[in-house]
Amino acid sequence: METNGAAPKPAAPSNKVVIAAAAVVVAVVVIVAVMLLNRDSADNDNRAIGYADASVFLDEDSLQAAYDEASKNAANENVALWYQNNAYSDDGIHFDCFIGNSPGNIYDMFLTIFTDLEMADQIFLSELIRPGSGFEQIELEHALEPGVNTVYVAVTLVDTAEDGTQTLVSQVVHTMDFIVSE
Repeated sequence: METNGAAPKPAAPSNKVVIAAAAVVVAVVVIVAVMLLNRDSADNDNRAIGYADASVFLDEDSLQAAYDEASKNAANENVALWYQNNAYSDDGIHFDCFIGNSPGNIYDMFLTIFTDLEMADQIFLSELIRPGSGFEQIELEHALEPGVNTVYVAVTLVDTAEDGTQTLVSQVVHTMDFIVSE
C-alpha cells in the first residue's frame, strides 16, 4: 500500500447534520422572539403614567375650584396663548411667527421668551398684548444659532382694573421651535 504522506481528509458533514443544526438555530431564534414579544405585550398592558413625587399646594376644595375655573375657561375658549408652534428666521434675530393673545381670553398678557428652561437667557420681552392681538414678526435681543432652537415662552396674564391697577393673574410656560436657516 502506498502512502503519499498527506493527512487523510476529514469526512464532510452529512446533509442530515447540517439540516439538524440549522433547525436547532431556527428553533432557538423563534423561541427567543416569542418570549420577547410576549414580554413586551405584557409590559404594554400594565404600562401607565405614574404620579410624580410632588408637593400638593392646594387643598381639595381649592384644587376643585381651580379645576372648575380651568374647565369653564376652556369651555368659553378663554385660553391665553394663540400661536403656531414654529417660527422662522434667516438671520437668527428677525422671526416670522404667529404668537398672540387668544381672542377668547379675558386678560391682557405679556410674553417673555427664553432659550433655556432655567429662564436665565431672555431673548424677547413684549409689552401688554390685548386679547385678539399678537405678533407676526418679532426681533430677538440676540441671535439664535442655525438649526432648530426650542425656546420657552412664558405667558403672563394681567388683570387691569378700571383705575389702572394691574394684578398678575397667572403664568404658564409653553415651548416653541424657533428655526434658523442654515
